[in-house]
Amino acid sequence: MSAQSSVRTLASDPGMKHTPVEEQVEQAVDVVKSRAEPRNLYEFRVWNIPRYTWRCTWSAWETIYHRPGDEAMYAVVRRYLDRVQWVERMAWNNQTDADQKYEYYWSTGLTITEGKEVTNGFSLGASYEGMSIGIDHSTRTFKSTETTSTWGETITITVPRRSELIFYQKRFDFADEITFVNDAWGKEWNIGSWGSYTPYTTKKTAVQIMAEEYFTRDGRLPEGPGTAIADTFPEVLPAGWTRNREDVTSRAKKVLTDMGL
Repeated sequence: MSAQSSVRTLASDPGMKHTPVEEQVEQAVDVVKSRAEPRNLYEFRVWNIPRYTWRCTWSAWETIYHRPGDEAMYAVVRRYLDRVQWVERMAWNNQTDADQKYEYYWSTGLTITEGKEVTNGFSLGASYEGMSIGIDHSTRTFKSTETTSTWGETITITVPRRSELIFYQKRFDFADEITFVNDAWGKEWNIGSWGSYTPYTTKKTAVQIMAEEYFTRDGRLPEGPGTAIADTFPEVLPAGWTRNREDVTSRAKKVLTDMGL
């Protein structure tokens, strides 16, 4: 897993005057990995992930629009894994003297539970597709069927006589903090607030991913919460310059408005 750092070509025309553009050179990222032994995380239903200042679970620049020779706009995403949960989806209580079979349909998918207006600017789900995170000394990569599409199947569950069986599905809870950059007038500009350079205009989102992972057990899991450690790395850098929100391009201002900002 590494931060997505790359050299971008300015979309805007810098004009006749030569303006040096500082290139972002890809280099090794200071990743802090979990030193814990791998765990199956079956001890508790809820596992919280601690946050660390200036470090996140995943971070990248995402393109909102790019018009060569004119302008561009980017979302600077800082992503945090807040918790992992085993969600109880179904319970069967067999009080007969014979094993019983039940059919159950389960499915995967991504849901934006807060800040869904961000999709009026760019596909947040697409930024999760293929993303890899490190958690408790193991790596988890998210599939298209967990992020940009859904998947489901009907399975047959056998519940032994005189017993209860619980179906749990794993859910990842993420939080994104997103600032914005407007490439115009020959430079990349962080978009500040109305009448001020700081704080940057920021969109916060909450995302839940129902994963392609489940298990069944007799009896409910202890609630917890437990604590799991996720790998972290430094947040991607913002642009080198900042403008007040009212001083960016009309199109950038409209995109922000469309995203509920």
